[in-house]
Amino acid sequence: MIKIDRTDKKSILQYCRENGIDLCPAPCGGKGTCGKCKVHITKPYDKVVLACQTTAEKDMEISAVEAQNDNMVVLAGDNVGNSAEFYDEANSVGNSAEFYDETDNERKDGILMEDMEQKDKAVDGVLAACDIGTTTIVCNLMDPVSGRILAARAGANPQRSFGADVVSRIEAVQADPINLKTMNREIINLISGWISEMLLQINSKKVKLLTVAANTTMCHLFAGISPEKIGKAPFMPDELFGKEYKGAGIGILNCEKVYIIPAVSGYVGGDITAGMAECIDADEMTLYLDIGTNGEMALGRGGKYLCAATAAGPAFEGAQIEMGMPGQKGAIDKVWLEGRKICYSVIGNVRPLGICGSGIIDAIAVFLDTGIIDENGTIKDMADIPLWYRPYVEVFDDEDDDEDIYPAETAEKVVHISPEVILNQDDIRKIQLAKSAIAAGIDVLIKEYGIKYKEIDRVCLAGGFGNYLDQKSAARIGLIPEKLLKKTVSVGNAAQKGAIATAYIYEDHGSKTETKILNEDIINKTNAIISTMAYIELSTYPGFDEMYVSHINFTCP
Repeated sequence: MIKIDRTDKKSILQYCRENGIDLCPAPCGGKGTCGKCKVHITKPYDKVVLACQTTAEKDMEISAVEAQNDNMVVLAGDNVGNSAEFYDEANSVGNSAEFYDETDNERKDGILMEDMEQKDKAVDGVLAACDIGTTTIVCNLMDPVSGRILAARAGANPQRSFGADVVSRIEAVQADPINLKTMNREIINLISGWISEMLLQINSKKVKLLTVAANTTMCHLFAGISPEKIGKAPFMPDELFGKEYKGAGIGILNCEKVYIIPAVSGYVGGDITAGMAECIDADEMTLYLDIGTNGEMALGRGGKYLCAATAAGPAFEGAQIEMGMPGQKGAIDKVWLEGRKICYSVIGNVRPLGICGSGIIDAIAVFLDTGIIDENGTIKDMADIPLWYRPYVEVFDDEDDDEDIYPAETAEKVVHISPEVILNQDDIRKIQLAKSAIAAGIDVLIKEYGIKYKEIDRVCLAGGFGNYLDQKSAARIGLIPEKLLKKTVSVGNAAQKGAIATAYIYEDHGSKTETKILNEDIINKTNAIISTMAYIELSTYPGFDEMYVSHINFTCP
């Protein structure tokens, strides 16, 4: 519960931003178009409103709306899901959330937590690594001798009130320079606070080195540098990083040094270079895909790489979807067909509140297989849908008073995944546009490299979304090429793995051991990738629009 202490004719969203209150997301950046920044006013009246469209009044009391409360912290533990048929729920074991890839520890969470609980002496000179995503942030502390993960935090990026994608946040800085200071403060306070908590947890006092992997805009906001140049041609940033900073200079007082992993361009950042350095083989022709808000991708082998970034938008992470949400408790994360029944699982074994990216991709694949939607992505008329799937489709008009179920202007027809959770026509269109941007970007890289699809040895799906994405569903909707499905592997949060590898090296010289901060081998590999990588700007690439349009439709049986 938050009580507003002044009246200055600003919106509730602006009030929260200025006071460092992370109450609700605002994927559209506060334009009033996404309907996601709902808050509950409990005083002086009882009403759910949009924070960006409602003036903050003195003594007003407001609270978050439960379905949007995605600012969570995850230490460890299993995620139990809910597998259900359409109207008959049944418990089962589900999959872990997209929000935090706990398998990155390469050991069971129970063992990791047990190790931490049994710790009875301080750890000196601990190292830290952080992946700052547009949507999600992950941070680890590592033992300087063993390299073991000592503590972990993950949660929503607090800058989400300025928009779900980097373009929205760049525009926010362009609109008012004070927004740069606000977003910098938000990210620094979050990471510094997490580090303080984890240091206390492991009985240590200070971090010797923090390595940061992030896209170029997030790196600018973290360092307090304006990202405005990234938002306009020729899209060249003020800084490409790859250097050390004093922790106090950045604003993280409990850390001696900060190293920001270098970027390639304004839209291909250190999260991609860190991930590639960690997981690609220079002898293999590799297609590296980070299918998220910014849609970064790279193709090549040692000596030559091409990269690009597509305007996929945040739909894959649920930000622009009517009932979309991050991969957290209450999110439908998987959808599948059993006989003639559409089934689903829910993170946390609770009633579904919404649907996350992996669930959305699964659902659209199921809609295609069942004949609920056609090759154009259009929800079919009832008469054209097989009889046994018609109960999943609801037709209503704008005069129906169903605002609690369908909170914004939805399409005439919607498809139920559960009794509570739907996808509407506009949701499907947004996924079509996003997947087309990714597919067209891949086409450009293949064409410019001068190879054929069959010459690709390996496809790496990186990031939280890529890790929990069902690859068959992704191929079914045309997000990744079906011909490459057998060569596709999920590499998890490769950016965080790369940040961890960059921070740590332990050398055993027989009777003498030496621990160094900053792994020169990884840094050299990262720099070698960058020096041989060419960036392709897709917005000005000849023929890209035609490629993009060619991938919009689906393939139906």
